[in-house]
Amino acid sequence: MRIQRFGRGHPELRQLRHQHQWKMETAYALPLIREGSSAYVRNVETEVQLLQAGRHLLPITVNYAEYSNSYVCSPYSTYVRYAQEELYLLQSRLLKKTLGTVIGGIGPLLKMAGIDQNVHVNNWLLSTNLYEPIEGEVLRELTRRLTGEFPGHALIFRSLNRVTNADMMEKLRRLGYILVPSRQVYFFDGRSPDYLRKKNNKWDRKLLENAPYDLVEHEAIQPEDYPRIKELYDLLYIKKYSPINPQFTTAYIENAHRQKLIRMRGLRDGEGVLQGVVGCFVRGGVMTVPIVGYNTALPQRTGLYRMLMSMVLQEAAERSMLLHLSSGAAHFKRLRGGKPAIEYSAVYVRHLPAGRRIVWELLSFLLNRVGVPIMRRYRL
Repeated sequence: MRIQRFGRGHPELRQLRHQHQWKMETAYALPLIREGSSAYVRNVETEVQLLQAGRHLLPITVNYAEYSNSYVCSPYSTYVRYAQEELYLLQSRLLKKTLGTVIGGIGPLLKMAGIDQNVHVNNWLLSTNLYEPIEGEVLRELTRRLTGEFPGHALIFRSLNRVTNADMMEKLRRLGYILVPSRQVYFFDGRSPDYLRKKNNKWDRKLLENAPYDLVEHEAIQPEDYPRIKELYDLLYIKKYSPINPQFTTAYIENAHRQKLIRMRGLRDGEGVLQGVVGCFVRGGVMTVPIVGYNTALPQRTGLYRMLMSMVLQEAAERSMLLHLSSGAAHFKRLRGGKPAIEYSAVYVRHLPAGRRIVWELLSFLLNRVGVPIMRRYRL
């Protein structure tokens, strides 16, 4: 089995573009490798490489201590910065205060343990990474190889859940990976789309059908739309939600659209201006939606978010796919038939010094015993 890393300047890097079976992986990762991650995701400083592991070609990211990074490659941002921002969702004032104190207390400990010194495997720098099935032998060999080449780094597989990754999670657990919960996510099964019968989905569909917008398909999106797509995404995910979300640049939008890596659709008004956009990413037979944006200055009664989600739910049914609709807007998703699941990172730390191992194990213990029950109880 061949295990080979390809980074900037590697003599074989160009040849990968001509391997048809890896067309998607190379189209996505090569620009990030050549020009640097921040040219495409503004708040991510990381070294992007490609890892060939048998028949698989996986994007990997290498970090050391970039604690201001987006959570897509910073566990510190996931478990401290983002967690602090999400405290407002809790209804109990006492619980907010208690958890705020705990999170503030563990932050310095996580930094001391070098929690952001890691290699993320299969990291697409999206809010949700999707996986093709990976054989146990491949997982074992890439773990052995990467721990040898990065003896001071934790190895992380992010965005795992028992709906789509149960087999892989068990394989990684047997190899010695620990499971660290991160968030609660929601699924809609387009293979048996009973959710379309929900009254909220019917209302949303009717709203979309009667809306004064033209539905724009991927092929009808033009280069002049790229800055607008970025603007709409920023209005929702960066300005309304959190600047810790990945901040895609116009160059990222352009590459994702031109290479058809993310299927984009939009709502265009009578003046020809996009007022809403969604982008679907498919891998391993699962669909997720890393790009959602709309004009948040328009009145909420306009229902742009409802229309965009109706488009996505209908597309999942038409393509007969399982839809991973990530986290956030939990009440909205539950009303429309979303099924919750806890998402984890699988982390390998057996090769690290005892102090760093203990901190990761403590984090896993606390989140499994305290974090998961809170997420379930408050339906986050």
